Amino acid sequence: DVLRSNIRGNIGFIFATNCGLDDIREVLVKHVRDSAAKSGQMAKANLSLPAGPSGMDPSQTAFFQALNIGTKIVKGQIELVSEFPILKQGERVSPSAAVLLGKLGIRPFQYGMEVEQVFQDGSVFPAAVLDISDD
Repeated sequence: DVLRSNIRGNIGFIFATNCGLDDIREVLVKHVRDSAAKSGQMAKANLSLPAGPSGMDPSQTAFFQALNIGTKIVKGQIELVSEFPILKQGERVSPSAAVLLGKLGIRPFQYGMEVEQVFQDGSVFPAAVLDISDD
């Protein structure tokens, strides 16, 4: 019943009989994947587009104009005149920003599994408890 009361939402179980929590975390960190920005998603960090060539052809300037990003055409491709902050931490991703980041091939988000709770000897406790050292 203790375990059942903690099962809510989208979760998974890892049964570890011959390894420790640190080993499990190490494996989970190896399997973190990059993800594209989606409209309405909350930005967890700031992201700026660097000044310089974008690799996009001149016919796609409308994507930059929608976000008021200063550009110029140099050698047949769009170049950003100055660095432009496209994502701000704690703010939602705009539809235009999501499309532009996709066109540029920038995947600013990550997803993966993380250990939140541990069930051991009939007790459930937060995984952070295992991070406490003797010091």
